[in-house]
Amino acid sequence: MSKKNVSWVIGGAAAITVAGAGLFAYGLESQALTRAPVPQVQNHVLVAQAETTSVSYTAEQAERGKTEFNKECVECHGQDLRGGLLGGPPLRGVSFLQKYGGGSPAGVLYEVMSSTMPPNAPGSYSPTVYADLMAHILKTNGVRSGSTELPSDIDALYELTIDK
Repeated sequence: MSKKNVSWVIGGAAAITVAGAGLFAYGLESQALTRAPVPQVQNHVLVAQAETTSVSYTAEQAERGKTEFNKECVECHGQDLRGGLLGGPPLRGVSFLQKYGGGSPAGVLYEVMSSTMPPNAPGSYSPTVYADLMAHILKTNGVRSGSTELPSDIDALYELTIDK
């Protein structure tokens, strides 16, 4: 099978991507099987993308994201992004990469972050801060930096894929 991705958005809350021979679900947690409220995200449907561009971020952007992460996110997600004292989910490792890596659209991760974080005031950071935080998370997960900053525009992020 070719390296095409096919994605669907289900009810504006979850995307399912078929990438090569694998099937990955994004935003589908155990709570999603119940009628628990799910953050509303924009509907983005990506169908048969023949060519995609991998995400790019700069080392400076990742450093800004690390500074913000250490100030705002470390208690829940841990210094090493493997989960913290307040029970935030790990933002690195196999589980994270299965959910958001492997060619998934970068917009999926950005929308989850910007619609759910911080838990006491979702969406309260600027788009640039969310992009900087995402750059730090990508760097920690071994995604290589580049010469272009990760955009903070959601439509532009859906044109990029997260590849390690």
